[in-house]
Amino acid sequence: MSWLALQTRWLQRFVALPPLLTAILVVDVAAYVGGLLYWYGNVMGAPTTPVWAWPFIPDCPLFGLLGGLGLLLVTAQRFWSVEAQQRAQQQLLIAGAIVTLLWLSTYIPGVAAGWSMQGAMLAVCAWALLLMGVFFRRAPAWLLAVVAAGQIKYGVWTVTAWLLFWKNTAAVLGAPLFTFDSVFMTVTHLGLIAQGVLLLTYFRPTQVAALAALGWFALSDYMDYGLGWYPAIPQQWIPLAVMQWSTVGMTVALALLLFWLSRQPSSRPQWSPYATA
Repeated sequence: MSWLALQTRWLQRFVALPPLLTAILVVDVAAYVGGLLYWYGNVMGAPTTPVWAWPFIPDCPLFGLLGGLGLLLVTAQRFWSVEAQQRAQQQLLIAGAIVTLLWLSTYIPGVAAGWSMQGAMLAVCAWALLLMGVFFRRAPAWLLAVVAAGQIKYGVWTVTAWLLFWKNTAAVLGAPLFTFDSVFMTVTHLGLIAQGVLLLTYFRPTQVAALAALGWFALSDYMDYGLGWYPAIPQQWIPLAVMQWSTVGMTVALALLLFWLSRQPSSRPQWSPYATA
């Protein structure tokens, strides 16, 4: 076994430690809630935002949540007993059902306006929990590939945006404008990228997975830049055209990476229990 493979196995065992895995999940859930409330809340909660657009709007928070659940899934499949996996799957499905009921409660006549505005956030969270719950014990490669690629794609998107922000503010102001948002989000989204790369080490992508990722993110890019659902950015410092074409480029690059990985037999661990479809 190569040195890189040994280090990867060690890292997977390290991340599987209950305190660390729990901390990652807590951070991912908190990032989802915080991102929806702080960055995407007004758009998601607007009555003019259609339900079909909800999964495409909260890019980074959603894939942070999916990534945490995906990491839980692959860790459970790799290290947990069958009984522990069954319990975790049941708990995940129960959590999804509870959040679904909370979402539906936002439609009750006379409910507080503040609670009603959280319907989109609760709905997308419920969908994520139920999706991962259904596939918890045997995740298809296409699902893991979309999740991992989404973490990398939107992590790179955010880091690129803030690097442009610092570059352009430095050109005008004489020094980069290191705001709390720019520093905090750059650090956290570097973590999002790392988590996506880590998730890729648990399975071998397939050509179907590469096509699934290409299709999903091509549709997402169209939703963002064709229909105007892209994240809010300070466009006086971050050119929208640059972000548009860089994100389209990332969609193509990640699909090509997944296709290339699908052609590398050695990239699939022998213990991998996942389906290859």
